[in-house]
This record gives sequence, structure tokens and C-alpha cells, in this order.
Amino acid sequence: MSDVTLYGFPLSTYVRTVHMVLIEKGVDFEQQPYAPNTDEMRAVSPTGKVPAFSHGDFMLFESLAMIKYIDEAFNGPALQPTDVKKRAIMNQWISYINAYVFSTMVHEIVLFRFEIRPMDQATLDAAIPKTKEQLALLEASLSNTPYLAGDQISLADFVLYPILALLGMTPEASLLTAYPAVSAWKKSMEERASITASAPPM
Repeated sequence: MSDVTLYGFPLSTYVRTVHMVLIEKGVDFEQQPYAPNTDEMRAVSPTGKVPAFSHGDFMLFESLAMIKYIDEAFNGPALQPTDVKKRAIMNQWISYINAYVFSTMVHEIVLFRFEIRPMDQATLDAAIPKTKEQLALLEASLSNTPYLAGDQISLADFVLYPILALLGMTPEASLLTAYPAVSAWKKSMEERASITASAPPM
């Protein structure tokens, strides 16, 4: 029985990010697919949001803290650059993705298309130019380096991928075709075992 547990339903992009990082590090873990704002989730997270994480009696409730802890606490390939500037770039992208990309692509497109929220066509329409702007910024970076923080994969890539994976299941997936570097990055990510093993049941 593993002493590492990931809590949260698999469709969550943040749950999937932590799931992928655990696989990349070779960590044996259990998953409890709790839905957000349930009694089960509130028992392991003060916010009731997913994910939560435990390693023995050590608990965490924010995904960024989780993935950095996992990378530093367990053996396996390093997922954070040792170079201070590249590490800053990684952190910059994680912050940008969390603040802008997730909000636009998930809250303003995916949740409507998956009928998790009632359709608000005006909000969805307004999200399209914002999505294009965000994809253009990602394109500019990925046109120069294979991964967001440089030549090596980092935590930033695992934060971004689940969001674009969900976008790719909506009619707005067609937007990605205008950004060849982003599309190539997404395709290369999908060759990784952690992507396949963490795919949520749809």
C-alpha cells in the first residue's frame, strides 16, 4: 500500500498535472477521485477544491506546491531547471497559465462545451480572441525551444498540457491549427507514457 495519495476527480486539469508528475517521477501512489466541494474533499482540503495530496501524514492542498514537492522529495528525473534563469522562465509560464490560460480556455470554453456550466454564448465568444492571444504567446516561445522553459521538459509543460488536451476536445480545437509550434509540442507531449496513463475517462 502506497503512502502517497492524490485526491481529486481525474477530469480536473490540476489533478491530471499532479498525476503526470507523479508518473514522471516514478512514484507509486493511490488516487481517490473525490469531486470538489464534497464532504470527502473538504476533509483533505480546507478549500474543498481539487486536488489535495498526502505523503504519509504530510498534506498539501495547492497543485503548484504539490508538483514542486514531488519533484524535490522523490527520486527520478528532475522536472525543474537547475539554471536560475530557466527556472524563472518555468515559474513565469506556470503563473501565466494559472492566471490566464486556465481561466479562459477551461472556465470560458471547456466548461460550457462539456455542459458543466450553462452555456453563456457571449462569454464563450469573448474567450475566442483571448485564446488566440494566449496561443500566439505560447507559439512565440515554442517556436524557439521544444519546451516552455527551454530544451528540457519542466513542470510548466505539465501544467499546460491538460488544458490544451481539454480544449482539443471542443469545437474550438480548430484554433490550434493556426499555431504549428504549439500543435507540435502537444503532439510530442502525447508520446509520453504519463500522458496516456493520466488520461481521464470521458
